[in-house]
Amino acid sequence: MALSYALKLIEKNPDVRLTNYGEFLEKFPPTHEAQIVEDTSWSCAHGVGRWRSNCGCNMGSGSGWTQEWRRPLREALDWLRNTVAPLTEKYAAPLFEDVWAARDAYVAVVFDRSGEATSKFLASHARHELSQQERITALKLMELQRHALLMYTSCGWFFDEISGIETVQIIAYAGRVLQLAGEVFGGEEGSALEARFVELMRKAKSNVPEQQDGAAIYQRQIKTMQVGLEQVGAHYAISSNFTNYPDETELFCYSIRRLTYEVVTSGRGRLLFGQARIASQITQEPETVIFAVVHFGDQNITAVVKRYDPSRVEEYKEFVDGARSAVIGADFPALIRLFDQLFRSKTYTIQSLFRDEQRRIVKLILASTIAEVESSLIAIYEDHASLLHFLGKTGVPKPPALSMAASFAVNVKLRRALESDPIDALQVRAYRGLASGDKIEVDRSTLSFIADHKMKQVMVHLQKDFKNTTRLENALMTARTLKELPFDLNIWQAQNIWYDTLKFAYRQVLPDGWMEKFLELGTQMKIRVDELVVEDEENQHAEDTVAVASTQVL
Repeated sequence: MALSYALKLIEKNPDVRLTNYGEFLEKFPPTHEAQIVEDTSWSCAHGVGRWRSNCGCNMGSGSGWTQEWRRPLREALDWLRNTVAPLTEKYAAPLFEDVWAARDAYVAVVFDRSGEATSKFLASHARHELSQQERITALKLMELQRHALLMYTSCGWFFDEISGIETVQIIAYAGRVLQLAGEVFGGEEGSALEARFVELMRKAKSNVPEQQDGAAIYQRQIKTMQVGLEQVGAHYAISSNFTNYPDETELFCYSIRRLTYEVVTSGRGRLLFGQARIASQITQEPETVIFAVVHFGDQNITAVVKRYDPSRVEEYKEFVDGARSAVIGADFPALIRLFDQLFRSKTYTIQSLFRDEQRRIVKLILASTIAEVESSLIAIYEDHASLLHFLGKTGVPKPPALSMAASFAVNVKLRRALESDPIDALQVRAYRGLASGDKIEVDRSTLSFIADHKMKQVMVHLQKDFKNTTRLENALMTARTLKELPFDLNIWQAQNIWYDTLKFAYRQVLPDGWMEKFLELGTQMKIRVDELVVEDEENQHAEDTVAVASTQVL
């Protein structure tokens, strides 16, 4: 807003014209050439010591902290980079004309992950037309080298502690290099690389005792981040209990096509099983999996996933029949035994979900629980409200349990009244009065956020149909009601919309009484309407004064 105002003032000056760097450079070409001194940086007085040693540059985060971890971390990453480089050349030799030229050009695919862009890239750099498996290997090699570059991201070295989010992120990039190396170079090679990397990372000591060192951080945080196609299948299976996916969908960077799907319920128990084809949109690696997930309510979810084996179709059919019968008969121990017999693999829970999706589903699970809790506490309050009023008048201390129920119930009722459409002004006033009379502290942060959003919402609706007197009355009622709340509001967005609406509306033919009510709306929203200046949109240098001549938001 400040920049917008400054630019407007500058544009009004006839002696000044706004430009940009490109135009300026075109009109005033460089006259000198500068050469950057190697191994120097703007943020470190020790060349580039900040990115490879305990040079002394730090953020001052902890007393007695050092950055001795930088050198062993750098050495571990350098070792990993230098070790996978010849392996990359070896495995890329039958696939690419020049693997390093391909790596540099791969940035075009990073910017555009479409199949067309990927095919164009491979056609330009492959030795021959690649088979599906060769395409997957080629793309994995490119991703391996991309992450080998990413693990040198500058911010990972800039701060003071190896367990900070920035450094953990670059260790995660190294973890992805190791994961892909295991898939491309072979399990034994990948295990040997990881073992050596962990050994080197053990030398990178944390300043925080409980974090130990880089090896512990890698094992505790990075290994748990790594995701394969089976984990994606588990995520899909579990989240399908809460999301109605179409037959073809996308989850993050994976494409999923549902092949079979069935749901069986018994009481609170719910069994979901099926078959799906999962493909990475990055490496194009596909996998067909079978999955089963049982939900006993709340967070009690167990899922199993395994690769589909066409030779074991009959065994899978037997599982389906047995599982269906077990659920219908509410024999859940038998169902779990069937899980073990067919899948013989690790089980997944709600904690196996990708973090964002985990939080979304937990919120869904909590919604019904919170609704039950709200109803119970509101009922307790309403049953004993008169007793609480009496205790307040007589000065007798209120029992903590009843005070808690009253506080919760009043705030819930205020929240619901503010969120209703249109706003329930009578309920807001009623419960505001109860809060004041019973000395109940209102949840200022939550209610203020809801009120700010509500005022913006009604102003957006009014702006779209400003001649609609019903919308104007609703906005006015909302502003009057919110003004009575016992705390200040930050409704600057609604105030801006009000002013933009006025600039457009004052030239229009308006219903009788419209301007008076609209100006009252501005007053209720704490806008000074006694001296309001409205700019002529057709002539930026002219100002037409309305009945109310200049605006100033309090």
